[in-house]
Amino acid sequence: MDLNEINRYKMKMFAENVNKQADEEIALITAKIRDQKTAAGREKEEAAAREAISEIRREQTAFEQRYKRELSRCDYETSKAVRAYRKELVDGFFEEIKQDLKAFAESEKYDAYLKRSLEKAKNALGEKCVILCAIRDVEKLKTLCKNEVRADNAIMLGGIGALDEEKGLFCDFTLDKALDDEKSAFSDKKELRL
Repeated sequence: MDLNEINRYKMKMFAENVNKQADEEIALITAKIRDQKTAAGREKEEAAAREAISEIRREQTAFEQRYKRELSRCDYETSKAVRAYRKELVDGFFEEIKQDLKAFAESEKYDAYLKRSLEKAKNALGEKCVILCAIRDVEKLKTLCKNEVRADNAIMLGGIGALDEEKGLFCDFTLDKALDDEKSAFSDKKELRL
């Protein structure tokens, strides 16, 4: 055997081994790169998915807030409309009662009411109290009692007020006050609250 031939054979074997080893390293590096590329792709996909979920949650939170605000506004508007309607009904109801009281002040029973009110006033404040009444009732009350009778422009429906000027005491037996008291008590009933 020729030495050159042996050297060529060794060189061929060496080159084949180097090429085989290089191919294996290339395959290993390529596989490693593919794995890294796949892992990077997965990480990128996961990051994109996390970002999409985060965006969906932000949108959901914003929607829930808008929904709550709108629901609150609707509740407020409904409550406001109900209150306005209720006030309209109550005002209408008490306007009817006011008309009934005006009719009562024109009836024959009104004189008896004034006499009872005078008795109450005298019992509460004494015989020397000053009687306050609507302008239209001044003459009527002068015939029903001996007390000083004064017109009071604040009394619109009827009835009397009594004043003890010495003690600074006042009693109100007017239909106006009775109507106001009933209206306040009516609105304060728990059954009528929203």
